[in-house]
Amino acid sequence: MLIGSCWVLILLAGSSNAIYNGVEAKFDFWTFIASVSVNGYLECGGTVIDSRIILTAAQCVKDKPVKKITVRVGTPDIYRGGKVIKVTAMVVHDKYEEWNNDIALLWLEKPALSERVTTIPLASREPYENEYPSNAGWGEKLLESYVSPRKLQNGVTKIRPRTLCADELIETIGNELLCVFYGENDICPGDYGGPLILANKLVGIAVQGHGCGFAILPSLYTNVFHYLTWIEENSKELKKNK
Repeated sequence: MLIGSCWVLILLAGSSNAIYNGVEAKFDFWTFIASVSVNGYLECGGTVIDSRIILTAAQCVKDKPVKKITVRVGTPDIYRGGKVIKVTAMVVHDKYEEWNNDIALLWLEKPALSERVTTIPLASREPYENEYPSNAGWGEKLLESYVSPRKLQNGVTKIRPRTLCADELIETIGNELLCVFYGENDICPGDYGGPLILANKLVGIAVQGHGCGFAILPSLYTNVFHYLTWIEENSKELKKNK
C-alpha cells in the first residue's frame, strides 16, 4: 500500500495521545473493533471475526476467570454506547509464552452483529515489508499512566524486516510475529489484543509495544496469516460445543 492511500484507512479526526500520538478514530471504519474488560476494567482490544467470536491476544485473558470477562462492541466510547456482552468460553493457544503464540478466541454469550458491529476478513497473505497498516485502541496515553482515552484512537505504522526486531530485542523473531513501527506512532498497554488492518483485512494482533512512546523502536504483532488454520479449527470447536 502506498503511503498516500494509507491515510484513507486512518480516517483522521481530532488529535490526541493514544494509541501513542494517534488520533481520534472515525468509527465508521472500525465497526469490527471491541474492547475487552476483566472485572469491569479495560484489559485489551479485540476484533469481531464472527457473530459470536472475538480474536484477541492470549496475554489479555490467560488465567482470567471467563465469568469476569466482558466485551463492548458498537461504540468508539469506552464507557458508553454499543452493547456489553459476557464471554462464556475461550480458547488460549496451548503453546503461548510471552510474545510467542500470543492469540486467543473469546466466545460471546449472544451474537454481536448489528448495524454498528461488523466482522472483518482475516488476512489472505502476510503483509509485505514497507506496507503501511493501521492500528487502533484505547490504550494508556503514557506508560504506567493508567489513564485511557475515552474515545477510540488510531494511527498508521509500517511493516519492517524481522531482523530489525531481532537486533533490537536480542532474540529471534519468527514467522508468528510481525515487526512494526513508523514515525511517532506506538502501541501502549490497553492497545494489546487490538487489530492491525491492511487493505480492509486483519493482518495482526497487537502484543508488545516498545515501552509505550518509544515510537522509533519496533513493536510486535501476532501474524494473523500464520495462524489461519488455528483460528479456523478452534472457531469450529467453539461453535460445535456451545
